[in-house]
Amino acid sequence: MGHQPQAGDVLNDREALAVSLAERIALDPHTVTDDFFESLREHFSDDEIVEMVYACGIFNWGNKFNITMKLDSSDESEYATGMEYRQEEIA
Repeated sequence: MGHQPQAGDVLNDREALAVSLAERIALDPHTVTDDFFESLREHFSDDEIVEMVYACGIFNWGNKFNITMKLDSSDESEYATGMEYRQEEIA
C-alpha cells in the first residue's frame, strides 16, 4: 500500500501549518492548542493568524449554512445539480 502524502511532504512548513490550522478548525477547533499556536507564531504574524482563523470561520459557516439549507446549484450553473445531503438524528 502506498504512502498517503501528508501536508509536509508536498508543502513548505508555512503552507503545511496553514493547512493543518484549517483542518483543525473544520474538524475540532479545540485541537488548536497553545502548543499549536506557538508553532503558528514561528511562521506567521498575529495579524496573519487572525486572518487565517477568520477566513476558516467564514468558510466553515458557509458550509454549515449550505448543508442546513440543502442548497444546490441551478440548472444554469456549470456545476452538477442534485446534491445529496446526509441526515442524522441527534443521539
